[in-house]
Amino acid sequence: MRSFQAQVKQEDNGTRVWKFVLAQWKTVVKSREQMRRCFKRGEVSVNGVVAEVTRILVTGDLVQIKFDAQAAHESVYGKEKLEICYEDNDLAVIIKPSGKTMVAVGFMLPFSLTPSINAEPGNGEEKMDENKSQLKMDATSTVLLELDKQGTSPTSNEDEWTSPEHDLGQENELSDDDSDEFAAFDVPSNISPTLGQQNCLPCAIHGVEKASNGLVLIAKTAEMRSTLMQMHNSGKITRTFRVICHGGWSRDGAQEIENDMQHPLVYDEGSMIPVNPGFLDAKCIESIRVVKVTPSNEAGSLSTLDVVLRSPFLGVNVRRYLMSAHHPVIGDSGNTKPLKANRNKGLLSCLAKVEFIHPNLNIPITVHLEEPVKFEQLRIREQKACLRRQANDLAELKKGGLELTQTYSRASELPIAYLVGEKDFCDMRFKVSPSTLIPRASTETLVHTAISLAKDRSIKILDVGTGSGCLLLALLKNLPTSIGVGIDISQEALEIAQINCQMHGLTNRALFEIGDLGQLDSTPSLFKSFDLLVCNPPYLDSSKAEKLKKLFDGTEHEPPIALFASSEGYGAYELLAASLFRNLCTPAERRVMADGAHVILEIGSGMGQRVRELFKFLRFVESFRDKQDSERCLVFALPEARPVDYQ
Repeated sequence: MRSFQAQVKQEDNGTRVWKFVLAQWKTVVKSREQMRRCFKRGEVSVNGVVAEVTRILVTGDLVQIKFDAQAAHESVYGKEKLEICYEDNDLAVIIKPSGKTMVAVGFMLPFSLTPSINAEPGNGEEKMDENKSQLKMDATSTVLLELDKQGTSPTSNEDEWTSPEHDLGQENELSDDDSDEFAAFDVPSNISPTLGQQNCLPCAIHGVEKASNGLVLIAKTAEMRSTLMQMHNSGKITRTFRVICHGGWSRDGAQEIENDMQHPLVYDEGSMIPVNPGFLDAKCIESIRVVKVTPSNEAGSLSTLDVVLRSPFLGVNVRRYLMSAHHPVIGDSGNTKPLKANRNKGLLSCLAKVEFIHPNLNIPITVHLEEPVKFEQLRIREQKACLRRQANDLAELKKGGLELTQTYSRASELPIAYLVGEKDFCDMRFKVSPSTLIPRASTETLVHTAISLAKDRSIKILDVGTGSGCLLLALLKNLPTSIGVGIDISQEALEIAQINCQMHGLTNRALFEIGDLGQLDSTPSLFKSFDLLVCNPPYLDSSKAEKLKKLFDGTEHEPPIALFASSEGYGAYELLAASLFRNLCTPAERRVMADGAHVILEIGSGMGQRVRELFKFLRFVESFRDKQDSERCLVFALPEARPVDYQ
């Protein structure tokens, strides 16, 4: 704990004490939150009496602060300390956890490292011998320190950790004889050491991004700081990043090859990938080695790489190079590309190895960090999902009388349903083609809802936007005394629906014809007073079509008119709502829907509230969720009398 004091001058008369503290000792109390904690701990006094934060000062008051650095640290970070992989009297290598900024690491360093002990003056050989004795190793040996699976370090001993007296960098507190070593545990400024602001001790020589974890080289003395910075800037410190990126690397350039694990042009495990000088930041990359290649449904394959980065370049340069090479690192930050199964789970990049020649001992130091557990978890999850998908694809192909070949690429070819020409839905088999939407399991929720609503009654069903006819035909199969009509604006889709109708023997109870959901009131053949309207309209936002096609596998082959709608995905709902309302205001003989009939709509995730608003002229009955617990369909009931107005 260190004490500071200052007397209030005339220009500060009438100032509140908290403002005075922040202005007077801004290098000690660096934020309002830290200031608030100081007052709460009773570390600020005026004229020898503990002060309240709101006290007003007068000229001549003596303001004192007794800043407890240990308490300040624990108030923010608790008793958390950084893991130490290697440490001697002059330098250390620590692990920066993911989620921590380098600024936070700077604050944690003084409470994690052993204070540097200055050796007595003597010749260089005596100092060298002392360092060798501390490390207990031969001068010709290679120091190789690897973390075990639990992440513990063989060089760190928690019992030996002591809380040093903490100097806060008050220059006016140092005498002319004080050296930088006096401030051996100075708190760094709020600037990342990656920007070259290593002005305090101990300090980081290089940085690691907040979203990533990895090894960081630390200088504990001013002399070592200068030496390591010179080594870093001259390329004498080697850092290796372990990353997982999209795609497999081809030998005929860097063109991504998806889903082709056996492709002869793909670099296999252990191969060195030449650095392409034509890509962004190529000068920053020393070498690239393939560690593993894993199959992936979304990315085709995932490549785990060890990328050796030239000093003094940064981790962002690795990401920029890989992004330029069309193999972006998996992540949600800049110069990365997310993987759907790994969203919001951080950056798949880790600074896994640091190598350098110890400036004092003149021996090679290699510190290696095992890759984060989430790396292997992702690879296993993607591989299992890929195997499940392959098994499902094989079953689908066999149903269609085809065989799955080794060269089949799911990401680049037609979806299996289109390749086979059939798809299962509600325990029924339906013909499909690129002119129809592929039936989804989630849409079965709408069928089950309609069946429960019908309660075995004989009803008339209108399927708006029928596509392959799967919705209407599945309902009629389960409601044997009911009849229905399916409408669609696509003649090609209606032809597929008619084939399905014949295949299931429902031609005497189902009719398919051209119709538009926005023009129900203008189609005389629909003036039949239907008891139930079902509709699975397009509800993906058309303004994000290209992005969504990449996100949802296979959608680039499906008819856009069946997937995408204007008005942020609500365009089809708006047209249907307006069409229904107009028809409700017409004479009874021209009504499409019977009084008290029901409307069941499928909706996308998070769309329920706005769709309810659009159909506010109807009585909302209930919503139903799919097997993934997403709100999937809404049920409305028509009024018994005509509505007065609709806005």
